[in-house]
Amino acid sequence: MTDIGAVTGLHTAFASLDPEPLLAAPPALIEFLPLAIYACDASGRICWSNAKAAELWGRPPAIGEKVEQSGAGYRIYGLDGVLIADGETPLACALRTGESVEGRRLLIERPDGSRITAMVHITALMDSGRNIVGAINCFHDVTEQLREDRAARASERQLREILDALPVALYTTDGEGRITYYNEASVDMSGRRPALGDDKWCVTWKLFHPDGTPLAHDECPMAVALREQSPVRGAEAVAERPDGSRVPFIPYPTPLFDPAGEMVGAVNVLVDIGHRKEAESQQRLLFAELNHRIKNNMQMLYALLAAARRETGSEDARSALDEASRRVAAMAAAQTALYQSDNLSRFDSAAFMTSVCAVATGACGDTIRLDLHCDAGKLANDTAVPLALILNELVTNAAKYGADARGRGTIRVALTEAEGRFLLTVEDDGPGFDLCEVRRKSSGLGLVAGLARQIGGRFRVERQSGARCVLEFSGPPGASS
Repeated sequence: MTDIGAVTGLHTAFASLDPEPLLAAPPALIEFLPLAIYACDASGRICWSNAKAAELWGRPPAIGEKVEQSGAGYRIYGLDGVLIADGETPLACALRTGESVEGRRLLIERPDGSRITAMVHITALMDSGRNIVGAINCFHDVTEQLREDRAARASERQLREILDALPVALYTTDGEGRITYYNEASVDMSGRRPALGDDKWCVTWKLFHPDGTPLAHDECPMAVALREQSPVRGAEAVAERPDGSRVPFIPYPTPLFDPAGEMVGAVNVLVDIGHRKEAESQQRLLFAELNHRIKNNMQMLYALLAAARRETGSEDARSALDEASRRVAAMAAAQTALYQSDNLSRFDSAAFMTSVCAVATGACGDTIRLDLHCDAGKLANDTAVPLALILNELVTNAAKYGADARGRGTIRVALTEAEGRFLLTVEDDGPGFDLCEVRRKSSGLGLVAGLARQIGGRFRVERQSGARCVLEFSGPPGASS
């Protein structure tokens, strides 16, 4: 590709020479230049030319010929395809006015009918009296360059059309954070049209953190991405439109780098999560209502069981009703933990353990002391009821078999978490037991084993001098967060 600055410099050098010797004979170097060059007198007749000119014309010209005349089988067109008359060609204008032509693109039709796009540079030559005595014309083939430029512009236009059609807000900035482009979805989301080159960091009018506190534009995720030259992920923000309405969104700012590794700007996609937040709120309301109704139903069931116990005369029946009441109470405690949770899929483990243990030990009287330890974490909602029943059975069993002769004892309960695995332990100071033997006699421990399998856990008794019951199970993904 020929450098336009180099061509201009060459023209300046030619213009500084004495025009008469220059028109009489060409400089020796012209045959070594990658440019088509010829000189003509004041009437436009060729004085000399190089081989490159003949190559681009499609034939060698004759000395004294007016090569830019259409009658010579050589036509010149504008890029719009309109034929340029002989007297209006760039050479004719330069010879008439004395004004130079710098970098004008033309279509040249050669004698064989083929066409090339040429970039023309013409300098009029003047004698000491400022009379036009001729001209130097340099031209070079830019057909491929023009094709590549058009292809690049078409590709850029197509990319813009694609970006404009995206249903998500997208914009770009330069390396200083100034907005250089935004699509129509950005206007819809922000409620305004940013000023290109003036607005910085974000297309929004005002920004807030998810908790409602103001977020300065120069501290927004895009500003951070540009400052740290690294993508920002996992952030949320709230945009306020000029009309006062607000839109929660997730940004995805990503810096852009040139081939040399220098940051030249960034692109950001803003995903509107308003509908998702609204749906989550509706789900949370429905979830809370469902939990509330289930809790009420369990309380009613518990009351019915208590009434049945008071009315029955059979000791075995009263014992069975007591056991059923404790289990219903444990399930109600689990439902309370779910009711209090603001998450649709997880609940707080500490609040859950406190609630269920309080119900279980409450049925054992005041002589049983409970030591509870629980790591902070989250449990999956579908484990709540099975885990409550397991904990109730283990605490009840420990209170029954771990008390001393005066009915006093201590139960140690712990729920620990490590690498997504939870460990529930219930210990007492009683005589201990053999799990297989007791399982055959106790429907409660049989229930524990079945419920452990239901939540994908493993249940075992680890020591015989006293009882240490252990349940190991998995938590939800990211349970400790």
